Amino acid sequence: MKIANRKEYLLTQKESGKAIFGVFPAQYPKEILWALNAVPAEIWDPPMEVSSGNAHLQSYICSVVRMGMELVLQGKCDFLDGFLFPHTCDSIQNLASVINDYMGPDMPCYFFYHPKAPYSRGARTYYLAQLKELTERLEGQLGHLDQNRLKQAIESSNRISRLVRQLYDNRAQGKLKGSSREFYEVVRRGEFLLPSDYISLLEQHIQENSINEPQDQTSVILSGVLPNPPQLLDKLDELGVRVAHDDFLVASRRLLSPEMDTSVDPIEALAQQYFNMPPCSTKGSGIGQRAKFILNLVDKTGARGVIFNIVKFCEPEWFDVPNLQAELREQGIPSLVLDTEINQGLSGQMLTRIEAFVEMIK
Repeated sequence: MKIANRKEYLLTQKESGKAIFGVFPAQYPKEILWALNAVPAEIWDPPMEVSSGNAHLQSYICSVVRMGMELVLQGKCDFLDGFLFPHTCDSIQNLASVINDYMGPDMPCYFFYHPKAPYSRGARTYYLAQLKELTERLEGQLGHLDQNRLKQAIESSNRISRLVRQLYDNRAQGKLKGSSREFYEVVRRGEFLLPSDYISLLEQHIQENSINEPQDQTSVILSGVLPNPPQLLDKLDELGVRVAHDDFLVASRRLLSPEMDTSVDPIEALAQQYFNMPPCSTKGSGIGQRAKFILNLVDKTGARGVIFNIVKFCEPEWFDVPNLQAELREQGIPSLVLDTEINQGLSGQMLTRIEAFVEMIK
């Protein structure tokens, strides 16, 4: 299956008249951008070495932020029409300030402040106001937002949710062939593909890789921000361990939310989606909620353990991990924590720890 090259795809869309927006992680109303004839291109883990970004950031900033900064400094974002910075964590917010206030890019910078827990009535009111404010600011650059186009974007988003859920369900049941790396390569194409192209890719992958007889393998749940470094996925495949499900911020925490209600006002539907998403550290979800979500994945898939693949210095995740491990321990679920850097591979010590963990759960 041919998977689109990100840069080539975005340049093609720009030539066709669409605006291209660089979006930093993680929660944002992509449907609004789609409806305004814009392509959101998410910036998570570009394959590059950090050479200049360290001079602009503190030493304790995570590699997701460092690589995003490096991408900007190297001019890789010069073709964009704007940036969007969700208030995911303090580090992303810090990056937004550095780029907007001190680097002065020749493009607009938009900020989206989604609420943290608790999800009271006030939080919903605040989120609706943020959606409307972002829409109004984007309209100043991209033109009027047609409500019918927004409804169509929401319908496309719902269709994507159904297909991604089918993909995850097939994998959970052992009825999906292919490597773990390929699985996430397909899932993550949604970070930049327009809905029609992403839907076609998902449909093709499901059709070509679904099998009737389930594969009988020891399985695990992965948790964290990203399925990166991919050597973790390769190592698990090598050891005959199937990734049955995940609790990744880049993946299931955003992609497996219930479908939006197309009978209500589109902005209200977007608000409902945000509050119906799975629990997440970046939203201030309670430990009990997160533990219940992960334990439900273990119960649903029959996984034998949980591997937390945490990006170094990712404060929201590291605040939660000790308590999540304690909850899993109480339920007799083994877990392993890996402290990794984006795109730097796994050390020999980490590979040995993974092998030991797999030997224990098999």
